[in-house]
Amino acid sequence: MRLRPIAVAAVLAAAVTVPATTVTTAALAAKPAASPTTNKASTKPTKPVKPAKPVKAAFSANGTVAALDTTAGTVTVAAKAGTKDVKGKTMTITVPASSRIQLNGARKTLAALAAGYRITITGTRTGSVYTAAHIEATRTKPAPAPSSSTPAPAPSDTPTPEPTDSTTPDPSATTTPTAGSGT
Repeated sequence: MRLRPIAVAAVLAAAVTVPATTVTTAALAAKPAASPTTNKASTKPTKPVKPAKPVKAAFSANGTVAALDTTAGTVTVAAKAGTKDVKGKTMTITVPASSRIQLNGARKTLAALAAGYRITITGTRTGSVYTAAHIEATRTKPAPAPSSSTPAPAPSDTPTPEPTDSTTPDPSATTTPTAGSGT
C-alpha cells in the first residue's frame, strides 16, 4: 500500500492528538473545579480608575456685593435670585482678568466695585467652583434722609437777642386789690 505523504502526516497527527486530548481531559477531571471568583481577568493588574470629569454648568446670580477681595480676584455675593443652585445663598465667585465688568453701564475693573452694590453675575460652575464671565453692577441710591413733620427753621444771619434781666414790670400782669383796704 502506497500512501501519499500528506495522508501519512494526517494519520500521524491524529494518532498524537487523540492520546493528548484524553490525557488533558483526565487531568482536568482530577483537579478540583476552579472557584467562581477566580478567573483569568482578575489575575491581571487592574487599571486605576480615573475620576469623573466635573460637569460644567452655567449659572447666574442677582443680589448685592457682600465682600470684595481684589488681590484674590473674588467677589462674595448675597444672591437673592438666579439659578436654583445659587438662589438665596451667599457665595464667593472667582473673577478672572478676562471677565467683562460693567458699573452703571461703563466698563470698569474689579476694584471699582464695593460692598452694597447691586450685582448680576453670569458664568460657569465646575464642581463647586463658581467663575464669573460677565458682571453688571449698579450703585445703590443712598437712603433718603428721614423727614420730620415740622420743617426746620431756616438759618439766619442776624443774631438772636440775648435774654436780659429787666426790672420793669410786665404790662400784661394785673394787680388785684387786697381785701381789707376799705375804700
